[in-house]
This record gives sequence, C-alpha cells and structure tokens, in this order.
Amino acid sequence: MKKVLLWTLLIVGTLFLTKYANDATQDVQPHGATFRLTRQRVVSCGSGEIVLSGPDGPTRLLMDETWPSCSTFEAGQSYDLWLARGGKTGFITSEKSPWWRTLR
Repeated sequence: MKKVLLWTLLIVGTLFLTKYANDATQDVQPHGATFRLTRQRVVSCGSGEIVLSGPDGPTRLLMDETWPSCSTFEAGQSYDLWLARGGKTGFITSEKSPWWRTLR
C-alpha cells in the first residue's frame, strides 16, 4: 500500500511541476503574432529598418526598440530570426543558421 501511495504521489508531483513550469512567465513576451524567417543575411541595417536577404528574396522590415544593435549581426552569416508582428516588427530572438540549412 505504501508503494502505491508513493508512486501516486510521485506521478501527481511530476504532473504538478510540469504544469507549473509550462505556466510560468517567460522572459520574452511577444506583443503579437510571431513568425520565423530562416536563412536570412543582413543586407543593410539602420535608421529604424533592416533589409534581409533570404531564400525567398529580399525582405524590408521596420524595426521597433526590441531589436539589438546592428553590429550584433556578422557580415556573411545566415541567421534564423523569430519575430513579432505589429505596427513595427518586434525582435524575439535569433540564432546562427546551422550549416546543414545553409547548403540549400
């Protein structure tokens, strides 16, 4: 009987911790619908706008205050960007594109 109670307590505790971790607020709170741009190279950046070049052609975005400085993006490097829609495009996060994605 003690083993059944112990296993039940363990399972319920795990479910509680999982729900709590999923419901906890995150550092990044996007202010609208989010979207992702993969394999993007920064063509130009500054004056509140950024021009990206990717597999679907060039993209011009108006930047809000959430974007990092333009010097963050290395020349010739491809990035996967997670962005938020709004009056201006919000920046959520970015990472360098993996080598296998840039082969295409």
